[in-house]
Amino acid sequence: MTLGYYDRAKFTGNIHWNDIKFKYMFGVELNDVLVNGKSLGICKNRECLITFDSGTSLMSFPPFASQMLTENQIPTSSVGQGCKSEQDFGQMTLVIGGQNYVLENHEWMFPAVDKYKNHLAQAQTHMRDAGPLGPQIIAQ
Repeated sequence: MTLGYYDRAKFTGNIHWNDIKFKYMFGVELNDVLVNGKSLGICKNRECLITFDSGTSLMSFPPFASQMLTENQIPTSSVGQGCKSEQDFGQMTLVIGGQNYVLENHEWMFPAVDKYKNHLAQAQTHMRDAGPLGPQIIAQ
């Protein structure tokens, strides 16, 4: 993440600029969240914002969005879903300002490996005790 400038040597392709809608946390308009190309309807009939928090490695959602993920059998840090492989869940696409930003499975899922069970259990306990880590997606 870069604020105020960019270095063309660090990327290829075009830059997509988005207006800041929530200045405190650099929130920009989120149009939709897709999993394997299917809309989850998280932003349907409401204005949604997404913030880019470089201080956490987790995405967090407000309760209504987490509920929609669970209803669509998408695992969250507080509600797991049975699977044969974490690859079962596919890509997550964040539609921001009309532009698709695709997260491959390994970029948004914890690996389904025994050594990660303690890490996930600790994260779940922390989130239950401390509440949301921050408004990664905010509905207004």
